[in-house]
Amino acid sequence: MKRDLLLILVIFALGLWQNLHDVHVSPFHPDESRWLHRAAFAGELRHPLGSFWDDEQTMRVQPPLGSYLMGVGLLVQGRDLETNGAWNFRHGRLWNIVNGNMPSDGDLAAGRRTNAAVGALTAAVLFMLGRLLMGRVAGAAAGLFFASHPLSILMSSQALSDALLTLLVALAALIAVLLAERPTWVRAVLLGIVLGLGAATKLSPFLVSLPLAALGGLLLVRARGGRAGAGASWRADARLGWRLLPLPLIAAATFIAVFPYLWSDPIGRTSELVEFRTQEMANQGDIWENLAVDSRTEALRRVGVTLGDRFSTTGWIASRVARVVGLSWHPSGIDLPLALIGIEMLAFLAIARGLRASPTVLAVVLGSQAGAIVLGMRADFARYHLPIVLAAAVGVGFAVDAFWQIGSRLARFEWSRNLGYALLDRVMPSDSWTPAVPLPVRVARNGHLPHRIPLPAPVAPVITPPPPAQRESSLVEQAT
Repeated sequence: MKRDLLLILVIFALGLWQNLHDVHVSPFHPDESRWLHRAAFAGELRHPLGSFWDDEQTMRVQPPLGSYLMGVGLLVQGRDLETNGAWNFRHGRLWNIVNGNMPSDGDLAAGRRTNAAVGALTAAVLFMLGRLLMGRVAGAAAGLFFASHPLSILMSSQALSDALLTLLVALAALIAVLLAERPTWVRAVLLGIVLGLGAATKLSPFLVSLPLAALGGLLLVRARGGRAGAGASWRADARLGWRLLPLPLIAAATFIAVFPYLWSDPIGRTSELVEFRTQEMANQGDIWENLAVDSRTEALRRVGVTLGDRFSTTGWIASRVARVVGLSWHPSGIDLPLALIGIEMLAFLAIARGLRASPTVLAVVLGSQAGAIVLGMRADFARYHLPIVLAAAVGVGFAVDAFWQIGSRLARFEWSRNLGYALLDRVMPSDSWTPAVPLPVRVARNGHLPHRIPLPAPVAPVITPPPPAQRESSLVEQAT
């Protein structure tokens, strides 16, 4: 437990350090102006029935949780909620600066530092998720991969809402795994709340609750059949199924509860919000023609280009190593092959262990979120890919853990073989035997020696002379 806590702190500290390093380096994005402009939402929560929440033009632009986060972040860092105006994309940068739509340096840095902490928390949650499913190696690999991913660092050093969305999806995945391992109503309600908060950030996490509820329905159907056939596991199926089934209702209730704009007409205003966001996503492809995504095949190709070439953890590490030795090298990296290996392992575990297993629930959460992004992508903005990086980090954790296990077993086998040769060479020295190989000094606890143990030197046989009486009788016998 202490070792796990130490690793969590190390991964969080590394992610926070990298994100904070880029706070003053990352390029300004006009959407940062809008999120900081909406930081006033946090202050207006003190008056949830006030007229502020009746402004449809402001409220339906985005769900509110990212705005709440910006407001809280500004207040914690000693800033006020009087920020800039909203960026007008119909005019250029100079026009927006003149009209007060450019955030001040202090507000911009405070909003970015807020997201720096959010991104570091996501890396720590990934460690806990990998640790729970596979072990420390998987957790450390997943957390470090995400903390060092260039897209994660970029999104965690800008004042946007994508880092918050990804944190909530990671928390939902962790709670879903815990729920599958021990189904309780507390965990089920907590999962629904987290999904509702995710929907209050970017809408798409609500879609994750629907496949989870469908999985619950399948478990209940199977439980009914198992009960009729006196199956042994029908109670476990029913227990998890009943807790997954109401997740969309819990998520929807949470979404409405945290957004006062919806209180007067929850169904009607939610429909207007979803319709507006859908239309805005469709317009993005028309406005930015070079980023337009016309088909789902094209969307998948864009995911491969963005996460395989433009933003790659392994490519970033390789370029840094090359820079140390004086080379300029920017390879694409092997993030996606590693992630695909791990995702295939996750799918295999889900199939092998069945519908009720934690790998199955995890695959539903991550697959639903990634699928919602691919299906809804109309313009290839890099920030849309961040939740997919989350799924890739889990896959990389699985793959690295598998390679680590294989390497450990091979190392133990090689060590055992070398030890046998060393013992044989000490006991029966001969030119025909394989020379002894030095024992390894670096060791782990799983089967390796705790340190280098010197083998005992060969001892010459000791011949004890017979007593005098026995010696005389032997001489007489030889003479006769």
